[in-house]
Amino acid sequence: MTKSPLFEAPHHTEFCPKCGAPLQLKQGKKGLFLGCSAYPACDYLKPLQTSEAKILKVLPQACPQCGHSLVLRQGHYGMFIGCSHFPECHYIAHEQTETNEAQQQSIPCPVCGKGHLLARRGRQGKTFYGCDQFPRCRFNLPHKPETQPCPKCGYGLSFQQQDGRYQCCNKACRHHFQRD
Repeated sequence: MTKSPLFEAPHHTEFCPKCGAPLQLKQGKKGLFLGCSAYPACDYLKPLQTSEAKILKVLPQACPQCGHSLVLRQGHYGMFIGCSHFPECHYIAHEQTETNEAQQQSIPCPVCGKGHLLARRGRQGKTFYGCDQFPRCRFNLPHKPETQPCPKCGYGLSFQQQDGRYQCCNKACRHHFQRD
C-alpha cells in the first residue's frame, strides 16, 4: 500500500508561444505572472491576475456607441463611467466641461514646444496638467497654468494660488507675485 500525500500540486508545464521555452512563475509590482525562462532573449509575459474595474452602480443612461447601459466603475486611476459590455465596447464618458476648457485655451508646452498642456487625472483622482506628447515630453504641473509671465525670471507660465497671488511655474524660480 503506497501512501499518497494529502495535498499534491498538479505538475504541468506551460511553454512559451514565442520560443517554446518553459514559462516560470514570477512576482512583479502588479502581481503574479508567467514569464519566459529564456528572458532576455524572449520577452513573453502572461499575467495571471486580471485587473478589472469593480462595478459600483448601474446607471439609467445608455451607451452612445452600442446602446447597453452605462456603469460607474472603480478602476486603477479612480472612478469613471463606462459601458457595461467593456471588452466588446470601449466607451468611456469624459467630463465635457474640462475637455471644452482645454480645447478653448490651448497652452503650448514650454519644454518641448511641440505639444500642448492638457488636464489629466492621476491615480488618486487628482487633476494635473501635462504635455500631450507624453512619454517623449514629461513636463507637468499640479495646478492649472496661465499665460501670465513671471516678473522676476520672465518665464511665460504661472498659476494662481488660493490667496489670489500667482506663482511662477519655473521650478528654479517659484517667485510669488500679484497680477498686473
